[in-house]
Amino acid sequence: MKKHLAILLAVMMVAAMLGACGDTAAAPAAPSQDAAPAASAEPAPEGDAAPATDGEILIGLSCALTGNFPLAGQRTREGVDLALEEINAGGGVLGKKLVYTIEDDQNTQTTAVNVVTKILTQDVAAVIGPHTSGNAMATNELYKNAQVAFLTGGTSPKLEEAGNPYMFRCRPADTINGQVAAKFAIEKLGATKIGISFNNNDFGTGGRDVIIAYLEEAGVPYVAVGHNAGDKDLTGQIMQLKSENVDCIISWTDDAEVALTARQLYELGVEVPVIASAGVVMDQVLNLLEPEYVEGWYSVTDFVSTSNDQITADFTKKFTDKYGYAPELYAATYYSATYVLADAIERAGSDDPQAVRDALAATEGLTLPEGSYKCDDKGNLLHGCVIAQILDKVPTMVEYVDLNS
Repeated sequence: MKKHLAILLAVMMVAAMLGACGDTAAAPAAPSQDAAPAASAEPAPEGDAAPATDGEILIGLSCALTGNFPLAGQRTREGVDLALEEINAGGGVLGKKLVYTIEDDQNTQTTAVNVVTKILTQDVAAVIGPHTSGNAMATNELYKNAQVAFLTGGTSPKLEEAGNPYMFRCRPADTINGQVAAKFAIEKLGATKIGISFNNNDFGTGGRDVIIAYLEEAGVPYVAVGHNAGDKDLTGQIMQLKSENVDCIISWTDDAEVALTARQLYELGVEVPVIASAGVVMDQVLNLLEPEYVEGWYSVTDFVSTSNDQITADFTKKFTDKYGYAPELYAATYYSATYVLADAIERAGSDDPQAVRDALAATEGLTLPEGSYKCDDKGNLLHGCVIAQILDKVPTMVEYVDLNS
């Protein structure tokens, strides 16, 4: 089933590209530890991955359990574990137990390549992860050459442009999210000159380009100012936006930098509405901030646990009962991704990777906490997105946008 030579060649190609490329999402880290054994719903100890038995179907999971923001990986794993627990309690998939083999990609491109290579040496039906746009791009050719589908939460338009039929994006692309943010700024917040604060990586520049295109079409002036992953001071960029007298700021950056942006906007006295990408409503960001730093901020996201939707409320209760705290976006995204994958395997009638890939492409009408899922012809697993507002560090839904209506 696996094309080991193709995988090896792809690894060599990706390694060469990474060595020549300097715009990675984070500094390269050492290769990960050995994979955890195949697991169903309980956390697994570290060690060599065990193959699935005849009564099991194996999937892969690549997430950041260590690195710059390990809480993201923890929430990802918790969402997957809860979904597997429910699926297997209901009889599993094709009468078999659905299990995973997990690897820690540390949220770096080099490590993501290493761990995905390792996962693909096993008889996996498909893989969940890696999450970020940069890591998804770094591993894209590995999956394409192995002909194994993967589901990623990366949202950069560059992922769609990669043209990989084995890549499925389980969150709305920034071609959607960026437009939603810009439209909300103009139509609901009355913005007449918009500042764009963006990260100079695949995610940030992809969102920036979408937002700029929308603003130019609408005839709204803007000022775009970039920064880099790992920057520790954004005073210069923020003061530039302030001096340009923007009346709204759209922040499209990674978790560490959005936390820095929020703190410094407050400290430098910038008092205009802010719309941010989804990271600002994550626990790992909110836990770093004083309430006043993000009070009243808006975010374009997929999920808020405070929604009154019954399916969302049921998921939130089950998650909270199991873990002792409410879910956030990563947990919901990968809980749903696990159900989408299980549904595809069931419809495929097989755990053959090509059959599973084809079934994923035909996904439609599967209702989960983020809405009803439908795969378009570009591998986008469309559902809905949410405009949320942060009040006392709690994201609250303002508006739901159904992307399949």
